[in-house]
Amino acid sequence: MVSRPIPTEMNHITTWAPIISPASKTASLAWESIDAIAYSIVGRDYAPSDQEKLRGRGFEEALLYGYLAVARNDLEWANRATECLNLAIERESRTFGYLGLYGGISGLGWTVEHVSRLLPQITVEEEEESESGAEVESVCEEDTADEDLNADVDAIILRKLPQMTPSSPYDLISGLVGLGVYFFERLPREAAGRGIAAIFDQIEQLARKEDGGVTWYSGPELLPEWQREQCPNGYYNCGVAHGIPGIIHFLSEVSAADIVLADRVNELLDGAMGWLIGHARPAGSASRFSSWIVPGQEPTDSRMAWCYGDLGILAVLMQVARRAGRRDWRRFADEMLDHCLAWPVEKTGIADAPLCHGAAGVAHIFNRIYQQEGDRRCMDAALQWYEQVLAYRQLGTGVGGYSSLTRPDPDGPAVLDPSPAFLDGANGVALALLAAVTPVEPAWDRLMLLSGSLRG
Repeated sequence: MVSRPIPTEMNHITTWAPIISPASKTASLAWESIDAIAYSIVGRDYAPSDQEKLRGRGFEEALLYGYLAVARNDLEWANRATECLNLAIERESRTFGYLGLYGGISGLGWTVEHVSRLLPQITVEEEEESESGAEVESVCEEDTADEDLNADVDAIILRKLPQMTPSSPYDLISGLVGLGVYFFERLPREAAGRGIAAIFDQIEQLARKEDGGVTWYSGPELLPEWQREQCPNGYYNCGVAHGIPGIIHFLSEVSAADIVLADRVNELLDGAMGWLIGHARPAGSASRFSSWIVPGQEPTDSRMAWCYGDLGILAVLMQVARRAGRRDWRRFADEMLDHCLAWPVEKTGIADAPLCHGAAGVAHIFNRIYQQEGDRRCMDAALQWYEQVLAYRQLGTGVGGYSSLTRPDPDGPAVLDPSPAFLDGANGVALALLAAVTPVEPAWDRLMLLSGSLRG
């Protein structure tokens, strides 16, 4: 079980700075939105059907509670985070089924690991009295600081990795890259190193040498039905969420971790970067990358988003180029940045707030690049998009005023969904706003490959 921390010094990061002035009206509106979302999720005052749809992903809310605890040095939010994780651990321990980072045991394990490091792990042996005289519960009866809460998760994933086949997903959301994110969060434990090496072996076996580079193909069995109708033989996926940029980020992290022989890693990383850059569309195109590439078909425009599109790819390329010290990769990333900064707002395709493909995702990516690179153009862009996030709030609706546009039927109309989710719901909106108004580094964005577990 996860111990409930007491508020000592929580992990404030001095290298991250809020970009919204604390005294501004925008900051006040941002905090109103954050609080409204958090209390809406705590109170479960959104549609029950949405809770059912997101069953198994309740641990995501622990991230929001944990970062609120750090930002406010607030034990109540810290307790909510640990209680949420304990419930999720108890529920998942009965099944230990789906492995994926989003909605599976690796996602739960990542969150347990991250929140346990985010909050101080101090066990209170004796009951204390609050200012009102009421007794405060003991933090935990049996837990110890040395307990490894994820040992079983490690063992399950390591056991199942050799069973994966070319028809198993390789992506961030549900596949190998996501499992890599989990194991990188677990470093420097020995099992994490073994897991990373095993995932690299799988990715290496799946690689194809094509067009003078290295790439990975998504067969039709990996596609949702509506995509199979468009691409019956599969495609090369260019999105961060499901495609090749996720593998590139993983390879960059493996290179920095020095877990696999450098020659093997660099051959794949160099080849993958060469393939991706080689498939960029000409300068002046509406988007430099298509969402996916189908052999024999003309590439099409993509929107500016994290999941599919130039901005998510840019966020990965900036990190990879900086870590590798490759000037050619950096030049291409700089060109991509210029392109994204010049993208007309009305042509971005942004229609709602969430991280995945909404205004909060755009705002946070520009904020992250500003914090890493110091480019004030990115700060200005982030501020513009944070204003748009706040404009999407509709009081009395959704989760704290936020709903997500979804299309249950790919051929049908979009509908508003009061989702409390991290990636495509209000939880992620609140976390992105917190990153704009507090000095706490949003390391939760490692889940989106927007930063790395290893500095560099």
